Amino acid sequence: MNNQANFLLIRHIAGSKKGQVESFTISKNLEVKIGRGLDNDVSFDPVKEDTISRNHCHISQDSENPERFFISDSQSKNGTFVNEILITKKTELFAGDIIKLGKEGPSFEFDLDPRPKLHIKSTRVIDTTVAKETKVHTATNLPKATSDKKQPKKDGVGKNTMQHMIRESEKKNKTGLLITLTAILLLVSTGGYLLYQKQSVKEIVHVREPKTTFTPTEIAKANNEKVVYIEFAWKLTNTESSEEMYHVYYPVIKDKQIIGHRGAYFQNQQGQIEPLLVTKGDYLKGFGNTQGIELDIIASSGMGSGFVIDERGFIATNRHVATSWLTRFQFQEYAFPGVLMETDKNGQFAPSWEKQVTREMVGSWVPGNDRKYTGVNTYLDVTFANNSQRTPAQIVRISSTHDIAMIKIDLPESLPKVELYDNYNEIQPGDPAIVMGYPGLAPNQLVLKRSQDYFNSNPNISTVPVPTISTGNVGRMVRGSERNEKIDDYRSSLGDYYQLTINSTGGGNSGGLMFDDKGRVVGVYSAGTTDGRGNAISFSVPIKYVMELMGRQQVIK
Repeated sequence: MNNQANFLLIRHIAGSKKGQVESFTISKNLEVKIGRGLDNDVSFDPVKEDTISRNHCHISQDSENPERFFISDSQSKNGTFVNEILITKKTELFAGDIIKLGKEGPSFEFDLDPRPKLHIKSTRVIDTTVAKETKVHTATNLPKATSDKKQPKKDGVGKNTMQHMIRESEKKNKTGLLITLTAILLLVSTGGYLLYQKQSVKEIVHVREPKTTFTPTEIAKANNEKVVYIEFAWKLTNTESSEEMYHVYYPVIKDKQIIGHRGAYFQNQQGQIEPLLVTKGDYLKGFGNTQGIELDIIASSGMGSGFVIDERGFIATNRHVATSWLTRFQFQEYAFPGVLMETDKNGQFAPSWEKQVTREMVGSWVPGNDRKYTGVNTYLDVTFANNSQRTPAQIVRISSTHDIAMIKIDLPESLPKVELYDNYNEIQPGDPAIVMGYPGLAPNQLVLKRSQDYFNSNPNISTVPVPTISTGNVGRMVRGSERNEKIDDYRSSLGDYYQLTINSTGGGNSGGLMFDDKGRVVGVYSAGTTDGRGNAISFSVPIKYVMELMGRQQVIK
């Protein structure tokens, strides 16, 4: 029997293509590309499915084992989910797996025809336990009780013997009385001596010094319930109309055929290069006669860390976690090279194909810096350690100067909070630094929960976050500004950060805790950088900026 699959099947179960089945003949090194672009093998409607990237993901066959298939995300904006789990690397697929394009996007079932043995689940065998036989003890071969007893033989006592016994008894009574009186006298004298010495005897008490430093293991156990996992997704909208914003891509035409697309950019009044953004309404009005233009929504998603700072549900994290549109935007690879838009000789705003735009020319474009646009979180969920229940959060405050933000969840119980300690003026290079959070490189813990809901019986597979602890030292204090008797003023282009000698953290750790060796939170993990050769350093924001965000700070006195 041939055990190798002949066809790869895509069964659409949600979205604009629901009910459709797409079949691909399996050949050597098969690859199925999925996205909104016309050059994909599985192509979605560019307007109806605007949460899907032009090149969203692709499914490939293992070159060494044709029964194995893998899926990889093509740096999509809203991510690729396999069985409700966001994938961050090449992930193996099995027949029956559900793939979703974005958290709220369309989904389809991956299948093979016929299914190879590798993709058929084996029967689960339950071992039976043999009950032990109860042992019954019988009262056999035990000695029998008897009431037949022999009476001892009585001996007679003479008169002389009796008189001798009486005299000996009288002597013993006199001796016992003398010993008793002597013992009483000794006890009385000893008690009097002790009462006399009581005033001069000092009580010696051994006092144990309280423990002041703790091991990373002890710190992790004490704060496990206070560090949280944060998942988020956002989109950019028009401030006035609340419509979603899209990046315009112009078609590249050769021999009257579209051979690709280029992202459109323009130069603002300050001379900076920005992406050309429109709403769908703008597109229909201004570009309706232009064939082949595609729109790419300005949106993104990710994960981070945070920690409880108040028992009422207030949580501290990074600004780039809670409000990601207020940080540098990560363009897709296909966004470059782009084309610069200029006014042509007819007064029309059109592409100047001879002027290419590179990633370096756009630089650090921050979507939220333009008041014409407003970022909106489509979801901002908080999950506690070793828990699968997601809780929606709301933004409370955002720092205008530091990578710090405060969010809040509403729960009927009082939450355990961390101990904050401002050591900004005390910390020194070499001091211990302990970081706790949820790095994206760590393996996921998955939990399957069978639904007990009559109206929705589908099982739920969810990620259970387990925090990771990383240890190191403070390598350097990067002061944003300082003034003393030797200098009038100096400023750092980076800002106020603690530079750490910790390189086991990464994406997902953002917003996590930085402890000192006394178990107090002294910083918020913010970022890391590497030179590409394995050398890495990371940075933490001093906790004083979280404490300032929790209260009212006067900037003018």
